[in-house]
Amino acid sequence: MKKLYVILTLILLNAIALKSQTIDDARKDVYYAKYKSAKNILQSTLSNDKASPYAWYWLMEVYLKEKNIDSANKIASTIPAPLLEQRSMKDNPLVFIGRAHVLLDSGLTTEARSQMDEVLKAGKYKNPVALLAAARANIESKNGDVPWALELLGQAVKKDKKNAEIYTAIGDAYFRMTDGGKAIINYDQAIALNPSYAEPMYKTGVIYKTQKNKEIYLEKFTKAYEMDSAYLPALYELYYYYYFTDVVKANQFLNAYIRHADADPMHGYMITDLQYVSKKYKEAIAGADSILMAEGSEAQPRLYKLVAYSKAALGDSTAALQYMNTYFDKQDTAQIVAKDYELKANLLEKLSPDKAEAIVWYRKALAADSNKNEKLNYMIALANIQQELGNRERESVWRERVYENKKSPTNLDIYKWGMALYSAENFEKADSVFALYESKYPDKVHGYLWRARSNASIDTTMEKGLAVPHYKGLVEVAIKDSVKNKPLLLRAYQYLGAYEANVTKDYAASLEYYSKILSLNPEDTEADKNAKILEKWIKDGKGNN
Repeated sequence: MKKLYVILTLILLNAIALKSQTIDDARKDVYYAKYKSAKNILQSTLSNDKASPYAWYWLMEVYLKEKNIDSANKIASTIPAPLLEQRSMKDNPLVFIGRAHVLLDSGLTTEARSQMDEVLKAGKYKNPVALLAAARANIESKNGDVPWALELLGQAVKKDKKNAEIYTAIGDAYFRMTDGGKAIINYDQAIALNPSYAEPMYKTGVIYKTQKNKEIYLEKFTKAYEMDSAYLPALYELYYYYYFTDVVKANQFLNAYIRHADADPMHGYMITDLQYVSKKYKEAIAGADSILMAEGSEAQPRLYKLVAYSKAALGDSTAALQYMNTYFDKQDTAQIVAKDYELKANLLEKLSPDKAEAIVWYRKALAADSNKNEKLNYMIALANIQQELGNRERESVWRERVYENKKSPTNLDIYKWGMALYSAENFEKADSVFALYESKYPDKVHGYLWRARSNASIDTTMEKGLAVPHYKGLVEVAIKDSVKNKPLLLRAYQYLGAYEANVTKDYAASLEYYSKILSLNPEDTEADKNAKILEKWIKDGKGNN
């Protein structure tokens, strides 16, 4: 009989140990952000009539971490009545604190605070586990009272000075209060107490990440990983960091992340994304198509975009446009970025005979992008298409915007702007643009030349002589290299010779210009003919000479 009693006792102790281990496993999964595993354990535990009260608490906490307030409320409303009796407050404080946390996240702050106060008073504010739980609820909830949480943690430290979790929570409170310095001091204290505790090292990295201090936050995330290679938050941060800088390392951390994490359909998306940024376009397309086939209408629309970008990179513009059209049909407009509009514009520019379609999508990209350099690129693309279409007036509008928005516009930017205006026969504005060119680049011929031509187009009879000073300016600059600028000099001398002959009647001045033409091009029969006529008129005493 005594032997049977011993066996039954051992069985009972083993059962209790197994139950305790189960809750510990769930807590461990919560720490590692493996919420699906934690829920499975806790829900299985709660199917037992004699489930630990902690199971109710942790299941509520898991749902709150997932921002699933409805499920947390459901669990809170199904807690067995005996666990909610007044006498249970001292023995099972976490059940009440869990319920209060649900109230807090639901916005019922007064009720939540009252319930937490009541349960903490029942333990005379001496239970460090209850104090820590109440403090965490206030730190994690957007509706929480963080200064009060710090007070509770101060009391918890007095009862349990070597608890690294308490110091981590103090660090969290200071981080919520935007005091990064004090947060790091407490995270360091937690690490000193438990050198294998990755969470405070990871959270130190998060602080430096908010400060955009890449060198230090990478170091902290790496140390967190070295402290605990299964700690998922650190693995994810390292994967994400290297996603943009080193795809080989990113792949290593992604594989580790997937290996340790709960199974999740998003892992397929992550693998496919990394294949794309690794320029493994065929693999990325295969991965995306596989997910689309498996998930059907439930698949994220961005997969169509990923295939479109991959097809475009492989030179299959037709297929890329088809996938891009599907993406725009399925994706919420709020999720579409400027680069998506740009890709469709690029594809339409290549494939559609109607360039006006591409213009529509470039304009959408321009409206959606806040990056100044990208906006500038869209303006240039729009100007180029309008030039190709022959709409020089619209082109000039975009060329002007390019000039206004470019930090350091070049002489070519001004030239293209002026030429668009000249071609659109907006000669007065073309003159003002080329005047700008002339003032910025006085040693170049283009400002003088196109001011001369613009004014000649305004003053078609030469009566006002508007083009004359600009042609003379052109001569002054062009004569410095008469061989290279021979065509320009001939044009200027021809215009000035005609002006002096026909408007001022200064035949001697006119003859001088025609002589200069002949010195550059002795074979110019027209100039030779005009020179002889002028010589005769001068000999006959005609003109104002």
